[in-house]
Formats: sequence, structure tokens, C-alpha cells
Amino acid sequence: MENSLEDGKCNKDHIKDLANWRQACDRTKDKTKDLLKRWRTLPEIETDNAKKTEESGEKEGQIESCGWSVHVWTTWVDRFSIDSEADHREDCQLTPTQNNKFSHFFSCLLDHDQDNLISEQDFETLIERLRHFADWSINSPEFNILREVERGFIETFLCDISDEKLGFTLNGEVYLTKDGWLYKWSQLIFGSRNLCDFPIWLQFFVKVLFQVINRCGSGIITRDELSAFYSSVLGLDTVKVGEILDIAYQAMTSNGDHPLMFKAYRLCFANYLLGRYPNGPGQYILGAPPSALSSAMFPVDYSALNTQPEDLEQYAPDQKTNRRSVIV
Repeated sequence: MENSLEDGKCNKDHIKDLANWRQACDRTKDKTKDLLKRWRTLPEIETDNAKKTEESGEKEGQIESCGWSVHVWTTWVDRFSIDSEADHREDCQLTPTQNNKFSHFFSCLLDHDQDNLISEQDFETLIERLRHFADWSINSPEFNILREVERGFIETFLCDISDEKLGFTLNGEVYLTKDGWLYKWSQLIFGSRNLCDFPIWLQFFVKVLFQVINRCGSGIITRDELSAFYSSVLGLDTVKVGEILDIAYQAMTSNGDHPLMFKAYRLCFANYLLGRYPNGPGQYILGAPPSALSSAMFPVDYSALNTQPEDLEQYAPDQKTNRRSVIV
């Protein structure tokens, strides 16, 4: 008897649970249909299907046949990179900072007669001056590497000159203008991301130049060695060397925290080649260009602080002005 009562109670509970489950499903179904009606789109096909539904006389309560359209929103994201920017340019243009550095290379190390022309003889003179400063014999392996570097310079800068603005040939001698020199550098830099992307002769030039400056062979360039290089090889006078020596050496050694070993010097030279703006120590590799000491990353204009209030120009976002700074 007790088992029968318990079975009957279980059946009632089961029926009650089943009813609750069906009721919950019906509510969920209604809410789902409600939600779908809110969010669905109604393209032309839905109208056609609706007409077909009315003509077929389907009863209310049946699932309405409707057309659905799938909308896909796509966005092309262009991640900023030097590659994408350069692909839209006809040629790789040097920034004013790069133009200044390589022009300084041209005039300080090669064009000693200041005629804005260089030839194969100028590269030979440069290599010989480096050899003489380092006191290497003509049979030394260092000088043989220097000769390969010279050949790399000549083959890169004095070949394939078709534009008269870049250079010309006279009596069998090829002459390169400053514009041609800068153009060739822009081609070398184009697409390069680090020193390994440059020709092998230029990578060896970095190593040989380090050995030239570090004449004692200690593996660390000292302040005095850098000063001697500036004076003897670059031909800077005592006043100029005094102006830039401390600034240059502190920049290349992080204020003396790191010795100027080859690894650090190589990074400095990479900054010299690839630095598009006056940031980093690379601009002091071959002495400071004329505007290097006066350049600043974020120049501050203090003239507005000393200007009378009535002379200050009011700011208007839709008005063009020659204003150099804004007081905030």
C-alpha cells in the first residue's frame, strides 16, 4: 500500500515537472521568436515569401517562412609600417636629418676641394687617410679589407649614373654630384631595417672604422681616441672638436655608463644610417653635422611668455595663422 502511494506521488511530481518544463520551453520559444523578429532584416525575398504564405493559406500559429539575409561587415585594417608608406612613394626620400648627415659625409670626408663633385680618386684618398691614421702597412689584412670597402663604395656610387644631375663622365672619369650621392644613399636605405640589410662591404666598413679609431687595439674607444679621429681624419679644428667631443662621447656611451666597444659602436653606426630624425648618437659618428648641436626633439618657444596680452593672437580652429606656439 505504501509503495502504491509513493508511486502515485512520484507520477504526480513527474507530471508536474513535465508541465513546468513545457511551460518554460513555450516561454523561451516565444521570447526567442520575439528576439529574432526584432533583429532580423527584411529583404525583398522576405516579401516574396510572405506573399506566397498568404496565397497558400497557411494557418496562423505555424512557423512563418521568411527570407533571411546574412550581413557581413568587413573592415580592411592597414597597420602602419614603413613598408606600406614607402610602397606609395615613387622613391625613398631622405629626411632633412639624413640629408644633413650624408651631406656632411660628402663634404667632410670626400669633397675636400669643395666643388660638389667626387670621383674614384676621392675614395682612394679617404682609404689612404684611414690607413695612415691607423698606421697599417699596405700588406696588412686590415688594409686589404679597406680596399674591398673602397671597391664597394665605387661600384655602388659611381656606377649606373644616367641623369646629368646625379653625375657625368669626363675623359673616362666618373664624377658624382652631391645630389647623386644623396640619391644613391636613399636607394641603399630603401627597405633596410638593420645593419644586416646593407651590402657586406658597408658592414665591414663599420668594423674597419672601429679599428681605425681604436688604434691601441684595446677593444674600447676612449675619449682621446675619438678626439684624435675627429682632428686627424675628419679635419675638424680644435674649437669644433671641443664643442662636440663631450656631447658626442656622452651620447655614444650613455653618459659614460657603457664603454664604447664594437657592439655599441655598431649600434651607433646603424642609428647613423637608419635614423630619420635627430634621435640617438648616430649623428656623431663622423662628427656632428652643422645643425646637430642646435637640433632638439621637442623645441620650446618661450617668446609668447614675454609678449603683451594685447599682442597675443587669439586661437581659432578654422582660421589660418603663422603662429609657432600656443599657450595652454
